[in-house]
Amino acid sequence: MKLTLITWACVATIVAARDNYQAYLWPLPQSSHWGKWDLPIDSSFHMIGPNQDVLNSAMQRYSTLLVKEHWQQVQEPFRQKPSKQQDHSTLKSLVIDVEDLKKPLGVDVDESYTLSVPLASRAHLKAATVWGALRGLETFSQLVQHDATKDDDDSDFNDDDDKNTLDGLVIANAPVTIRDKPRYTHRGIMIDTARNYLPVKDILRTLDAMAYSKMNVLHWHLTDSQSFPLALKNTPELAEKGAYVFQGKRLQYKKKDVNKILSYALERGIRVIPELDMPSHTAAWAPAFPDIVTCAGLYYLEPSNSWDTRLASEPGAGQLNPVKEKTYELVSQVLEEVTSMFPDDYYHGGADEPAGHCWDKDKEVVDYMKKHNKTHDDLLGDFLHREFKMLDKAGKTPIIWEDAVTSSNIQLPKNTVLQVWTKPLKAGIDAGHRVIASNANFWYLDCGQGGWGGNDTSYDEQVPPAIPDELQTVLDKYGLAGNYNPQNWLGPGGDWCSPYKSWQRVYAYDLTYNLTKEEEKSVLGGEVALWAEQVDQTVLDTRLWPRASAAAEVLWSGNKDDDGNKRAVGPAMPRMFDWRYRLVGRGIGAQALQPLWCGQNPHMCDATYPSVFL
Repeated sequence: MKLTLITWACVATIVAARDNYQAYLWPLPQSSHWGKWDLPIDSSFHMIGPNQDVLNSAMQRYSTLLVKEHWQQVQEPFRQKPSKQQDHSTLKSLVIDVEDLKKPLGVDVDESYTLSVPLASRAHLKAATVWGALRGLETFSQLVQHDATKDDDDSDFNDDDDKNTLDGLVIANAPVTIRDKPRYTHRGIMIDTARNYLPVKDILRTLDAMAYSKMNVLHWHLTDSQSFPLALKNTPELAEKGAYVFQGKRLQYKKKDVNKILSYALERGIRVIPELDMPSHTAAWAPAFPDIVTCAGLYYLEPSNSWDTRLASEPGAGQLNPVKEKTYELVSQVLEEVTSMFPDDYYHGGADEPAGHCWDKDKEVVDYMKKHNKTHDDLLGDFLHREFKMLDKAGKTPIIWEDAVTSSNIQLPKNTVLQVWTKPLKAGIDAGHRVIASNANFWYLDCGQGGWGGNDTSYDEQVPPAIPDELQTVLDKYGLAGNYNPQNWLGPGGDWCSPYKSWQRVYAYDLTYNLTKEEEKSVLGGEVALWAEQVDQTVLDTRLWPRASAAAEVLWSGNKDDDGNKRAVGPAMPRMFDWRYRLVGRGIGAQALQPLWCGQNPHMCDATYPSVFL
């Protein structure tokens, strides 16, 4: 077997006296055992592994990260014993062993690994597949930190502190043994590039952050009613007329852009699952093919503003005509090209939020429904069955948003995966489907930003509205008067899914809640979702990170410890605090969680009096 050797030449550094402490790992490994000694990284340190393209790229990437990062822990340890210095061993190599170099990236791929760092010159990383080796390399990179015992003073923040050397790096609390594997095989983020366009470089940076957090699925919501940014060869009109044009530039993704994203993702062990939402959310198809889209160009509500007669769930009304044969001819062309463009075995068909009144605006649809005694749900079911036949022909397993099954009770092939966002996971499982968790009450990261309606005057309140007398009586009876919060007075603020989902809320999501052990087997994993009505590249990082990392730990580590106790945010807080700063150091614009003072003064920012102080 050919081996790849990654190495550097390095220089000496200064010596002083501080202490090193156990690394803060994110996500938490399934099993870890720690010693009590510092293990310095030797200036000759190198990685040795099988000669495989993805692994070669990863070894080079992490080798570069080690010499540049020189991570210094931001979170001060609390009542921890420092790692002890020793001078008889330095770590000179990491040897990587992979059992199956050819196993393709897929939903059930084995990502387990074992990382052994003895108090000796050679560490070992063993994995069943290349994809497990990638996860192990990430963990190894988090073990390595700047050797605090080598510092003699503090430099100024604005000084150039670019290390680019292995000298002065250490692994604390060696020997270290980590045995690790993910709790769930599907650990994802959904990004939306239809409401607002995201440049390729920002998607690539998102993939970097995902890899750092051991996430492995990018669900790419490519198209919606607002725009169709995917340039297709066999139906070029869709992007030519449906993509945004901004300051003279067409905001679209050409095949070369898609391939760049796919290649970048593969190198990081991340699957990319495309979603072209249909049959609703398709107004952007209308500029190119107006005859197959119903109610396009109309305001999404009727003059009455009644939600019951809406034409869409948000501005941008338009749905594919489910009774016109031309619709299916075009959909077939689109799916044939898109499914060949994206190699993953799964394809997301959307299918959420159908609005029957949009179809009622089309005489041909209404006449068809009368003639064949069809309901709106029947039309949706007919469309999905025909779409799924196309996907089956392409060798794809369909994923859809849950609505068609859990709300409309449509019978679909049982291999269809439901992405559950409004109801308990049990609703999808009881219908006989595997599920992906994306509960909007926990994992919708766009929530809590206020409404985005253009003429919404509901915000113009200078004093709180009066509480109706009958309601006041009930609130007083139960001592809840202080809990009555109208929209602008500690209330939802005009946002349908408020409040903002803090990292603590994200971390608290229990995917297994109210499920039996047998039902848990139907949970593939989950995704945090970032809808983009109020998101573009300027806020992408802060909306995703580090909250998505909280979900990453739930999905990788599981939200229960070995004793079956639910993991709490209190013990996770120091690791999350440090991890946020580490993401920033790696070029991810993760949002601040607390004042820096909180990390430098452990437990002084706890929400209630710390039990550790008693």
